Amino acid sequence: MPSGVVTVTSMVPLPAGAVAVIDVAEWTVKLVAALAPPRYLMISIVIVSLACLLLLGGWSAKVGGADVRTGALRVAFWSALAMAVTTTVGALVGS
Repeated sequence: MPSGVVTVTSMVPLPAGAVAVIDVAEWTVKLVAALAPPRYLMISIVIVSLACLLLLGGWSAKVGGADVRTGALRVAFWSALAMAVTTTVGALVGS
C-alpha cells in the first residue's frame, strides 16, 4: 500500500450521464416552447439553456471544490460558443 495521499478517480457511466442531460434539456426546452411567444422562441431557448448551464457549471465546480464563478462562466462561455458555431453552420447550409 502506498503511504500518503492517494487519489482515486472514476467516471460516471455514459448512459447515466446521457440520461441526466437529456432529461434537463427535455423539460427546459418544453417549458420554454410552451410559454414563450413564437417571435421570441429562439432567443428564449438560448437564454434558458445558458441560465441552466450557468447553474450546473457553478454547482459542478462547488461539488468539485473549484471556484464556483469560474466554473459557471467557463461552462456558459464554451456552451454559448458551441451554440453560436452550430447556428452559423446551420445558417450557412440552410437548415
